[in-house]
Amino acid sequence: MSRDTLLAVENLSVYYGQFRALVGATISVGAGEIVSIIGANGAGKSSLLKAIVGQADRIEGAIRFEGSDLAGRSTADIVAGGVALVPEGRRLFPSLTVEENLHIGWEVGRRGEIGFDDIYRFFPILKDKRRQLAGELSGGQQQMVAVGRALLANPKLLLCDEISLGLAPTVIKDLYEIIPAIKARGIGILVVEQDITRSLAVADRFYCLLEGKVNLSGRPAETSHDTVVKHYFGL
Repeated sequence: MSRDTLLAVENLSVYYGQFRALVGATISVGAGEIVSIIGANGAGKSSLLKAIVGQADRIEGAIRFEGSDLAGRSTADIVAGGVALVPEGRRLFPSLTVEENLHIGWEVGRRGEIGFDDIYRFFPILKDKRRQLAGELSGGQQQMVAVGRALLANPKLLLCDEISLGLAPTVIKDLYEIIPAIKARGIGILVVEQDITRSLAVADRFYCLLEGKVNLSGRPAETSHDTVVKHYFGL
């Protein structure tokens, strides 16, 4: 494992009962590196993220963060140690204000240089709506809160699960434009997406999953679109 490797997933299988959702996956993410995980529905992308944050039913293989084994650690402990997840579906508290939802990330994470002012610079609309209930926001604004909440945990590794799902193209563009700024702070980012083009445009490296297995990996600039599409669909 390289000195700068944040996350090292080695020969990981994830089980739900007898069903194996992920099969022997080996994946790494470095500090200040954007890694994309692409694949269709049911490819095992979300299962990978759940395993990293300690929410999978059962795993085999190794998950190491900064060289330390994550197996058996609680989600709260993993988050406090520097891993934050932007979950699919956002999972905000609709009856709390924007600021109260953001504060949850601040409370459960680690202390660091990212504060509320940084989040409001990334997403100026949230400053205007900080006293509004999260349940009253648009889907795109709620996703901004979800990203902001994760960043306020001051992660060393940020996991993003389908952050563009169901959002308007202009909102997706805004969300993806801040990813390089997050990377510039030295944060490693693991982006899980179905959208091949959007995901690979921002990634330093990628892994393609098909039926729970890594069937292609590399750098987007060195891999043809046709090759990616064939592996994505298993052609």
